[in-house]
Amino acid sequence: MVFEEDRFKINWKEAQNSIAKFLADNSFMIWEERSLYNKRVDILAKRTYRNKIFYLVFEVKHYNNVTASVEEKFRKQLEEYLKLLIKREVKRKSDRQISNNYVFVGYLVLSKDYGIYLNRRKNWIKKQQFAKDSNLDKIWRRNVYLFCSTEDFIQKNLEDIGLPFYSQSKLSDFF
Repeated sequence: MVFEEDRFKINWKEAQNSIAKFLADNSFMIWEERSLYNKRVDILAKRTYRNKIFYLVFEVKHYNNVTASVEEKFRKQLEEYLKLLIKREVKRKSDRQISNNYVFVGYLVLSKDYGIYLNRRKNWIKKQQFAKDSNLDKIWRRNVYLFCSTEDFIQKNLEDIGLPFYSQSKLSDFF
């Protein structure tokens, strides 16, 4: 039984490392196992592109079975991380600067395909988080994206929100 648990941790760690490498190869600043106000984020990434600052929080999960309730728990976990990031940035910058220049992305990455996720990407509907502060709520509605998919769809989802990735040029691209 211990062997099964060790293999589980190795698979999770491999998935996390491959995502971190992919992000690093595409000019993201990355921090693995980052502490964020007494919470631990699997991967925190940051990249600036065209005067926009993208913060990405990745949670990598490797489970034998993912149910809707487990997925909901992960979504809430991501929302908490993003709320902490937004509150931290609001202390440093004005609401207007954040609204115009910052994008916050929460991403649940499932390290294996559970059947229902075959060829499926999910953009979760965001629930209201800052009912008492209209400025923060506006930032939440406009500047926050939540995704869930396998590793295969990370690039596509992030490109859809305006974050380009580098591709290796071929000689034929110039002729």
